[in-house]
Amino acid sequence: MKPHSKIKSFIKNHKFISTIILIIIIIAGYYSYKAIFTKEALPQYIMAPVQIGKIIQSVTGSGQVSAENQIEVTSEVSAKITSIKVAVGNEVKAGDLLATLDAKDASISLENAKIAYEKLVEPAKKGDVVNAENNLTKAYSDGFGAISNAFLDIPGIMSGLKDTLYSRDGYLSDQSSQNLTNTGREYRNTAGLSYDQASIRYASILEEYKTISKNSPRPVIESMLEKTYEFTRQVAETIIDTQNAVTFISVSQPDYKTSTATTASANINTWLGQANSNLSSLLSAKNTIESSADTLKNLKEGADALDIRSEKLALEQAQRTYDKYFIRAPFAGVIGKIPVKIYDQASSGTSIATIVSNRKITTIPLNEVDAVKVKKGNKVELTFDAVQNLTVDGVVTEVDLVGTQSQGVVTYNIKIAFEGIDQRILPGMSVDANVITQEKTGILVVPTGAIKGKGNNTYVETMIESVTSPLQIPVTTGESDDTNTEITDGIEEGQKIIVRTVAAGTGPASSGTPTIFSSFGNSQRGVIQNANRVNR
Repeated sequence: MKPHSKIKSFIKNHKFISTIILIIIIIAGYYSYKAIFTKEALPQYIMAPVQIGKIIQSVTGSGQVSAENQIEVTSEVSAKITSIKVAVGNEVKAGDLLATLDAKDASISLENAKIAYEKLVEPAKKGDVVNAENNLTKAYSDGFGAISNAFLDIPGIMSGLKDTLYSRDGYLSDQSSQNLTNTGREYRNTAGLSYDQASIRYASILEEYKTISKNSPRPVIESMLEKTYEFTRQVAETIIDTQNAVTFISVSQPDYKTSTATTASANINTWLGQANSNLSSLLSAKNTIESSADTLKNLKEGADALDIRSEKLALEQAQRTYDKYFIRAPFAGVIGKIPVKIYDQASSGTSIATIVSNRKITTIPLNEVDAVKVKKGNKVELTFDAVQNLTVDGVVTEVDLVGTQSQGVVTYNIKIAFEGIDQRILPGMSVDANVITQEKTGILVVPTGAIKGKGNNTYVETMIESVTSPLQIPVTTGESDDTNTEITDGIEEGQKIIVRTVAAGTGPASSGTPTIFSSFGNSQRGVIQNANRVNR
C-alpha cells in the first residue's frame, strides 16, 4: 500500500486524533512564521547626564534708536567769560570744563567763608581772644588803609576822565565829538553821563572821607568802607564806558584824533587797573572785618550748634556759588554749538554751549503680561537690522507706571539706555531688545522636554539594564526658560536621564530590549546604579 493511502486510512479510522494533530501543526506553524519573519519594534531612548547650568528668562520688543539728551548749558551767574576750553565737534565727558567766568569776587567770598567756618569750629585757646581782638583792630586799620589808597588813586582817575571827556584837547571833548558818527556820539554821551553821575557823588564822598581817620569809631570806618567800595565800583563802570567809546571810535573812525588815541587808550587801561585793584582791596577789607568780628564774638560767647550749622551752610553756599563760575558738561556728548566768545559778558541764562549726548536710548512698548516682569536696572541685549552681528548691552532706566490703551490693547513703555557706544548706531535705526528679567546660575538643570507630569507629580525617566520600560524618578522643579528647567530635588549632577524618546517603528527594529543612545558616552553603569537606588 502506498504511503499516502496509509495516511488517508489512518485519518479515516482515527478522526479525533487526526484533528488534534492538525491543530497542533497549525499553531506551531504560526509561531514559527512569526519568529522567522517578524520582530517586535521597541522605542529608542536618548540619554544625557544632568548638568549644572543657568536659567535665563527674558521678554522681547522692538523700537527705534534716539539720542538720550540735547541741552543748552547756560550760565547761572553774571560775569565776564575768561576762557573757553572746548570747540565745536569736541567730545566731552560728564564734568569736563567747558568755560570759566571771572570768579575773583566769588573766590574771595569762598575763602573767607572757609576761614570763618574753620575758626568757628576750632576750640578756643589761651591768647586766641587777644589775637582775635588784635586781628579785628588790624582789619579796621587795613580797611582804613584800603580807603586811603583808593582816595589816592580816585582823584587822578576822576581828573583824567574829566580831561578826556571835557577838556579842549580831550579825546572825547565836546568840540571834537562833532566829528563823530551818530553811534560814536552815543558812546561818548554814555561815557559823559556816567562820569557826571560819578562826579556828583565824588564831591560828597570826598568831603566825608576828609572827616575820618584810622582812629575813628569802627562803625564809621565800616560805613566809609562800604561807601568807598560802591563808589569805586561806579568809577570802574565809568572807566569801562569811556573805554568802550574810545575803542569803538578808534576802530570805526581810524582818522579821528589818531595822535591822541593811543595815549587815551593807555590812560584808560591804567585807570581801570587801579580801580579794579582798589575794588579787590576794599572787598577784602570788608570781608576781613566781618570774619574777624565773627571770630571774636564766637570766641567770647562760644559757638553753639546752630551757629556752626549756619556757618557750614554759608560755606556750602559760597562753594556752590564759586563752582557756578566754572561751566561744566552735565553729561557725556559732543559739542554742537558755542554761541559766545572770550571776554563776552555773560548773564544768568546766557547760553555757553550746546551738548548732544553720545549715549543712545530706545523706548520699547510691552504688553501688560511682559511689562510686569520688567524692573528698572534689568540688563538688556540690543541688536540692529542695519548693523549685522552687532550686540550692544543696555539697561532699563524707566518703566511706565501708567499704560497706553489703543484699540483695546494696553501697552507700557520701557526706556532702555545703551551702555556701549558705537558710531555705526544712529538715531532712527530699528532696534530689537531682549530684556533679561531673571537669571539664575550654578543650578541643576535638565532639558525642559525631559520633564513629565502625572497629576500633581513631576518626574523624569531613566533606563537600566534588562528592563524594557523607563523608570520614573520623582523630582521637584524650579524656574524654567525656553530651553531648560531647574531641578531643586530628586536627582543629582551627572545622573543620566532620558532627554528624548524615539517612537517605536521610526528607527531600526530590535528584539528583546530597547535601544539606548547616550550623547555623553556608552557606559550605563552609573545610570543603572542611580535608577536602582531611586527605585529600591
